[in-house]
Amino acid sequence: MSFLALLVAVVLEALLPDGFFERLRELVDRFSRECEVDLASLGLNQREHQQWLIPVLMWMIVVYLVHGVLMSTTPLLAAIFTLVLLLYGLRFKHFAEVFTSTQLFLNQGDYFRARELYIHWVKSYDGTEPHVHGPDELVSALIHHGVERALRQYFAVIFWYLIIPGPLGLVAYLAVQWSVIRERQRVSEHGLHLELTSLPELWRTNPTSARWSPRQVQYWMEWLPARLVALTIALVSQFDEVLLAWRNAMLHGRYSNRAPLTAAFLASIGYVGAGAVRHASDGLDEQSANEGQVMALQSFRQLVLKCAAAWLMLVFAMALLGWIPNPLN
Repeated sequence: MSFLALLVAVVLEALLPDGFFERLRELVDRFSRECEVDLASLGLNQREHQQWLIPVLMWMIVVYLVHGVLMSTTPLLAAIFTLVLLLYGLRFKHFAEVFTSTQLFLNQGDYFRARELYIHWVKSYDGTEPHVHGPDELVSALIHHGVERALRQYFAVIFWYLIIPGPLGLVAYLAVQWSVIRERQRVSEHGLHLELTSLPELWRTNPTSARWSPRQVQYWMEWLPARLVALTIALVSQFDEVLLAWRNAMLHGRYSNRAPLTAAFLASIGYVGAGAVRHASDGLDEQSANEGQVMALQSFRQLVLKCAAAWLMLVFAMALLGWIPNPLN
């Protein structure tokens, strides 16, 4: 049943128009902000670093109660409810469309439209407006952000949907992800000169806040999915190169799953950063450079599609063997 719901969700997500859940996402974001409680204003300064847990727990309780009531009355409605939540979390179609459109723009030499599409894509995700200069930097930034979106809007969503029967694991992950983005937004709202303290720096200066940080919780929730994706990349591409890139990146990013995963993707497609698509030559003409940039994006998109297909086939095999729990039992 879990695999069938997942398959239906993947198919529907590809067929539904882009932005189908945008209005619902705005309502969820607004309601979550209303549920925020400033613990410092209540005199609980020592608990201020835990206030992000309130919206997360609220959503988990609501979903648990609604799903429990539906299961006890009409299991079919409970399955539909879970399917809607899964569709809400998946954003794979948007990912594929952005990379396809960017490839088209760069192939036509229209860098400015490609940059505008990228900026809009990032802004719709966390409200930030990145600055990129030149096609090479755009390709590098797009791949780095694409890794984050693929992990957090497809692979990790599927993982937590399957690992815990019902929608509770899925909702917990989505709520923590919202809290991470919200934490970044709160810092920017206090002033443009402020920057969010990195997680390694937070561990050095304030271990208690780091331990309860939503980014730390997200790190642990993505620890296994990120490594499973990296293993998938290695199996469908160059195993030795991917493994070496992962190990090297782990030496410089202890509290990051995205950094080593990005390194694995880049090693698999043979792209090592801005300027690499010029094949280590400064004498290539503009047309050759554009071809290299388009090839890098195409290789990355195809690799993500291969990994997604591999995951679906693996889940299908596990369902046949009865290794995936049935949420209706």
